[in-house]
Amino acid sequence: GTQSYGQALVPLPSTVGRISRTQSWGWRPYDSMLREKKFLKSVLSILEERSHDRNSIVRQMAVRGLGNLVYGAPEKVKKYKKFLLDILIGALHDIFSSEVIGESMKALAKVLKALKEKDIGSSFKDLTQQIRTYFDDEDDALRSMAFVLFGILARLTKRKWKTYFADQVKKSWVTLLLHLQDPNPEVLMVRPTVTYLLSKRNLPPNARGALFHRSICSQKTLMLSPGFS
Repeated sequence: GTQSYGQALVPLPSTVGRISRTQSWGWRPYDSMLREKKFLKSVLSILEERSHDRNSIVRQMAVRGLGNLVYGAPEKVKKYKKFLLDILIGALHDIFSSEVIGESMKALAKVLKALKEKDIGSSFKDLTQQIRTYFDDEDDALRSMAFVLFGILARLTKRKWKTYFADQVKKSWVTLLLHLQDPNPEVLMVRPTVTYLLSKRNLPPNARGALFHRSICSQKTLMLSPGFS
């Protein structure tokens, strides 16, 4: 039968059991018991514990479950914002699994869209700096998601972090320009985000000129591609 979050709280010691229970939270965010908030605090506590599990699949499923709070209990995202951000940003530092990092990026994209600049607080610096480290990652999916997250932060930045974020863009402008012609299709899909980042910030004159040149070259390349119509 259908398993509820209440049933999922029964601990299983084996790795298979931990994966199974945690996966149920990752894939099914609409459980009626969670919507009623009866077990929300307990579920979040266990997901936090599982996010540090020795098994990478368990960690990945835990991070996914935390991101799905946006769908299961959207009105609680702001209440638990620091809790969520601390765990998800921490997962970006996972040195053993790119899947955990990618899952964390996806979860952060969900959570950040439900927040405002003032909600992020002091986590903004760590998050921005950590995202930048993946701009040149060998993993195509991580590079793509890093640009997506950076774009979300750009749109969130209004007052407090405006100057700081503009400085981060300046530090990254060469990398951002290079990725306007990134050969990977996943990264090319976020080209509008990259262009937005570069065009909306106060960049050095040579950066603005390079952006214009790259944009023209990118448009020509796109028009000459087989799929263009």
